[in-house]
Amino acid sequence: MGKKNILFLLSHQPNPRFVKQINFLAVHNNVTVIYYHRDYMKDLSTEYDDKVVLNESMGTISNGNYLKRIADYFKSFKQLKNILKQNRYDTLIVNNIDTLALFKLSSLFQKIQTQVIVEISDLRSHTYTNSFKSKVMKSIEKFMFRFVDKLIVTSPKFYDMYYKTIFKDKPFVLENKPLSNMIPNRLEKVKNDKIIIGIVGLLLQGKPYKTLFETIKDNDRYEVHIYGKGVFEDLVKEYANKYNNIKFFGEYNFFKDSAKIYSTLDILYMPYDTTNGSLNNKIALPNKLYEAIYFQVPIITSKGTYLGELVEKYNIGKIIKCCDTEELINELNKFYGNIDNFKYLDKSIYIGDDDYNRLEEYVTN
Repeated sequence: MGKKNILFLLSHQPNPRFVKQINFLAVHNNVTVIYYHRDYMKDLSTEYDDKVVLNESMGTISNGNYLKRIADYFKSFKQLKNILKQNRYDTLIVNNIDTLALFKLSSLFQKIQTQVIVEISDLRSHTYTNSFKSKVMKSIEKFMFRFVDKLIVTSPKFYDMYYKTIFKDKPFVLENKPLSNMIPNRLEKVKNDKIIIGIVGLLLQGKPYKTLFETIKDNDRYEVHIYGKGVFEDLVKEYANKYNNIKFFGEYNFFKDSAKIYSTLDILYMPYDTTNGSLNNKIALPNKLYEAIYFQVPIITSKGTYLGELVEKYNIGKIIKCCDTEELINELNKFYGNIDNFKYLDKSIYIGDDDYNRLEEYVTN
């Protein structure tokens, strides 16, 4: 099998999940990455394999304001059109229909034979709500999926709950597991004087964070360490500035910093807000699940979620009713730090090497 020319066209700078895919596929293929900048995400461009062709000059796009985002995309229309004129790609991987639509418009009147793959890492609100805006979005997405050849989902329930209605072929399930050669070795666990509760990654779950902060503020038994950035960064900073046992460390580089971070944590607080009507919160599988298993850090997460089902199944933590202060403090008070259950889990549950070998076959055939 010869080398394939693969283009990643992404609406944000590649996060660790995409960096893994890009570097893995670049071993046997020619990989190009085009992305748009988002202020709330860390730039990991220094982590790409040297063989990757990287175009990081496509501009910044807006968070939240969808009409403004469309305008931002069109600013790069001519640049993308020129790139597609000068290069030919066997496979296109996009992370949403925004970038798929941009690709189709930019390649109009060009004879391009490119396999199109969409990767879904979160279930957006239009997929499970019935407002007029949601109905419009569903119609647009259904139309755009006529151009989709293959589908990748990070949780099988994304397909079961929605995408099977617009994509009839079987999807490829790529859970967000680390690769054995792209994750730091475990470090010896730090023996803490207090119980250290960690919040790690994009800060997207404001209400559960506030519940934790209000529960442990000024409690000398506990300390919360927050690593990351995101839409609830201001909330985190507000509490960190006010209480000595809540500490905000800001953004981090997963590939360089994760071993040190997880070695200091006694508990990973990984809640989903199940009170806000988000179906995504109930069925998503975050990368931190697999990181916690690998680094052997017990998890506290929310009842009524797919993540919670797996935490219970593997017996690697506790589940509580979202935003329930009493349940949270009860579980924290019972914490005893037993990590024996992690040692008995098969590596394929939390390391993605076999999955990525199958991914390469899926993408290149």
